[in-house]
Amino acid sequence: ESQEIPGGMLAVGIPEYRLPKQVLKKEIDAIQAYGIEFQLGKELGKDFTLDQLKALGYKAIFLAIGTHRGLKLKVPGENELDGVWDCIDFLRRVNLAEKISIGKRVVVIGGGNAAVDSARSAIRLGAEEVTIVYRRSRKEMPANSWEVEEAELEGVKILFLSAPVRILGKDGKVAGIECLKMKLGEPDASGRSRPIPMEGSNFVIETEL
Repeated sequence: ESQEIPGGMLAVGIPEYRLPKQVLKKEIDAIQAYGIEFQLGKELGKDFTLDQLKALGYKAIFLAIGTHRGLKLKVPGENELDGVWDCIDFLRRVNLAEKISIGKRVVVIGGGNAAVDSARSAIRLGAEEVTIVYRRSRKEMPANSWEVEEAELEGVKILFLSAPVRILGKDGKVAGIECLKMKLGEPDASGRSRPIPMEGSNFVIETEL
């Protein structure tokens, strides 16, 4: 396990309000009760190799690396400004209780569970205004519907049919995000309606770090 704690994405990718640490601990304790040993803080290709494991006599090796890397927006400003995180990194830092300065106004891009978890976590960290920007409609959101409803009850705003085109900065820090309004077209490979940019509909959402 590459992390210093067992559990993988269950431990560092899902907020405690959704998956209490004690519940996860019971599951891990049950696994250890079978005599299974955890090697923590060990990364494949860095701390050990498959050949080394074979040399130690292991007859079977199962890789369950997971997806500990978030998606990139691929828009200007994403990699140059302080205060821009991908959801996976942000949730990992939240779950490991690392110090995070998020400011008063936060914008989250995406419509999946990781985006909703990030928005609700930002509320819990003290953000006064949290907005989710999603390029399709509510109907196409892949996040659990009840998670979306609970986020709204907690004060999270959701801006549908909008997509980011660039991240704005000031003094090296994120200061806002420029978006473009979208309309839905024919279904794409995912089976959902394809979002189509509406030319000239640009607008800016300010953030505060």
